[in-house]
Amino acid sequence: MDSSIITALITGGLTLTGTIFANYSMRKKDAVEQARREQKLDDRLDRLEAKVEEHNNYGKKFGEASQALTAIQKDIEWLKRK
Repeated sequence: MDSSIITALITGGLTLTGTIFANYSMRKKDAVEQARREQKLDDRLDRLEAKVEEHNNYGKKFGEASQALTAIQKDIEWLKRK
């Protein structure tokens, strides 16, 4: 075989190896970045769920306060009639 053919095969093999390694590294880096993004979204979703739960609790408390206020108004009306 001619030395130029051997040189071309070696160069091609090294180029292919470098390309495979670069693609593997980029895929690994992208997977790590995607995992970070997913974790951030999960954390944000957890915070939003906590806020919604807190908001729902205010609704329940407001309902209880409204019932108490209605009872107080009825008591006042009853006292006024006496």
